[in-house]
Amino acid sequence: MHVTDGVTLNVIATPQFKTTSISIDFLAPVSTQGLSQRILLAQLLETSSADYPTQTALAKKLATLYGASYGVNVYRYGMINGLRFSSSIINDHFANGEHLTQAIFSFLKQVIFRPLAADEQFDATTFDRQKVNLIAYLKSLNDDKQYYAERELLDLYFKDQPELATSLYGDEPTIEELGNADLYAYYQQLLATDDIKITIIGDVNADEIKRDIADWQLAPRTSKQQAIIYHRPVQTAVTGSETQPLQQSKLNLAYQLPVYYRDAHFYEALVFNGLFGGTPISMLFKNVREKNSLAYYASSRFDGFTGTLSVQAGIDQHNQQAVLDIIAEQLEDIANGKIDEEVFNQVVASLINNHESRQDSPRAVVNQSVLDQMVGSTVPASEWLTHIQAVTPEQVAAIAQQVTLQATYFLKGDESR
Repeated sequence: MHVTDGVTLNVIATPQFKTTSISIDFLAPVSTQGLSQRILLAQLLETSSADYPTQTALAKKLATLYGASYGVNVYRYGMINGLRFSSSIINDHFANGEHLTQAIFSFLKQVIFRPLAADEQFDATTFDRQKVNLIAYLKSLNDDKQYYAERELLDLYFKDQPELATSLYGDEPTIEELGNADLYAYYQQLLATDDIKITIIGDVNADEIKRDIADWQLAPRTSKQQAIIYHRPVQTAVTGSETQPLQQSKLNLAYQLPVYYRDAHFYEALVFNGLFGGTPISMLFKNVREKNSLAYYASSRFDGFTGTLSVQAGIDQHNQQAVLDIIAEQLEDIANGKIDEEVFNQVVASLINNHESRQDSPRAVVNQSVLDQMVGSTVPASEWLTHIQAVTPEQVAAIAQQVTLQATYFLKGDESR
């Protein structure tokens, strides 16, 4: 539903849920600077506003709305970066006649458009505290060595597109440099120019929702279909390594898999990833971890927005080459059609079960709706099921043949420890 140029309202009216879930998404092309600015904004806007200057005040307000939830988060799909304000509240039918949906939209208007600010900058005490907290959190994340290894791998893999390697918690040096007035100015620009997707799911009336947001007075903005897919060219494979005092070494691999979200071979790639390392019944899990006891964990992930297949394994440092060999062997076996029919069918069934369970989550349905708008297409659950059930082992083998290793990062445990 068109609200104004660059602003859309999508109402998913259904009696399926007892709650009403709302998402207000501000979308822009991804950048390291913008992502870091947005993550600090999320910390500020989730914990304070002009009308509710403290977390306690916010909590008290939400308590009066039958314990409604409220959160702000940052996400990235390929080349698009989103700042999302989300809320969930019980449906009006269960609130003794109170107009809770109208009330939660009024609350969201307050927290989005009336931040805790004066003289064109955020409240100094709040800004300084949230910035210090965010930087401290980013530093603490490096204690998670799997997270650290993944970040180093992505730096290698996306060396020409660093914004795609930036952590969703922001870039520490960039955040260090953020000034209060500059961040406030950026937020005002974001409110005025970002594409906005307003999504609501619940037993609601679309016309009433449109009236609820009419007084938001959202200004028109240039509406354009932003590119979401990044096609990374195949490059010379690169490696990186580091030694730290660890008991468990981390081996991370990144491959190019030139299949993208909802293109002709996307569903085949989903099944391939599930068979290779994306499920507990995958070949990596069974053969690297269980059968040969070469890894504490081993799994894979597929990102259809960048055509990236990544592998994560926790190993003993002495087993590095053996693990590399057996990972390559699993990939080669799939490419050569050495696929166990029973395991293949179990993987497909697992993907179907996971997809069906997401239909029971209002948040997952909202998230899919926003994503559908970003990519400009919608796939009903029945059509998705038809696509995934049609995938054959021969097609999965053809997918495996397209996989090209591009980056390897090894975080090695120090033997002297």
